[in-house]
Amino acid sequence: MDYLKTIIAWIELHGVTVDLIKWLFVGILAWFLGAFRFLKTKLKRPTLEVESLTSRCAIEELGDIDGNPANLRATFLIEAGVNNPTTEPIVIRDFSLHIRRLKKWPIWHDALNPTTLPSRVRHTVGDISRYLKNWFSNFSEGPESLTLNGRIESRDFQSGFLIFVSASWGNMRPKKFDNGIPVKLKARLTTGEMLCAKSIIPVLEDHSVMESLVPGIFEHVENPSTWNIIREKS
Repeated sequence: MDYLKTIIAWIELHGVTVDLIKWLFVGILAWFLGAFRFLKTKLKRPTLEVESLTSRCAIEELGDIDGNPANLRATFLIEAGVNNPTTEPIVIRDFSLHIRRLKKWPIWHDALNPTTLPSRVRHTVGDISRYLKNWFSNFSEGPESLTLNGRIESRDFQSGFLIFVSASWGNMRPKKFDNGIPVKLKARLTTGEMLCAKSIIPVLEDHSVMESLVPGIFEHVENPSTWNIIREKS
C-alpha cells in the first residue's frame, strides 16, 4: 500500500511529465496502427484466377504434318478473372498460357499467345442466348461493355474469355489426365508485374458444346495463323 501511495504522490507532483508520457504513448500507438494499415494495403496485390468450371478444351487429331506423325490441335477456351484489391487501377498488357506436356523436362510448353475469338462467347438455353464477357476482341454482337480492355479499377474484379490454340506432336503433345489438362495462365501488367494461376482444364468429348459456346470456333482454328506451333527445340 505504501508503494501505491508513493506512485500516486509522484503522479500528483509530476502532472506535466505524466501528460507528456501519456501523449507520447498515444502518438507511438497511432504511428504503429497507421504503419500497419499502410503495410496491409501495400501487401494486397492483384491476383489472377482461372475459372475452371467454365473453361474448356477441345482436342482434334490432325494426322501427319510436315513429315511429323500424330499431330494434335488443342483449342483452349479460358475464362480468366483478375482481382484488384489495391487503391490504384491496373492495366493488363497481355495474357499467355503454358500447357503441361508429355515430355518430362521441361514439363511446360513455351508461352502460347491468345488468338482472336471468331464470335462472342455465349450461354444458350433453348432459343435464348446470353452473351458473356471476353478480353480485348470486339464484336458487333452485344454491348461494347462485354469487351474488357484490360483496365481494372481499384477494388474491382473482372472476368472474361480468351482462346488459345496449340498444334503439337510426339512428346510435345499436351499431357492429359482423367480430369483434364494442367495449364498455367499468366497476365502481364503494364507495370511489369506478372500474375500467375494454375488450373486443370476439362477436355470435351462432345465438340458441339464448344461450338455452342463460340459459334464458328472450329472453322476459325482450321486457319494455321491461329496456331501456336509447338516443336522440339534443337
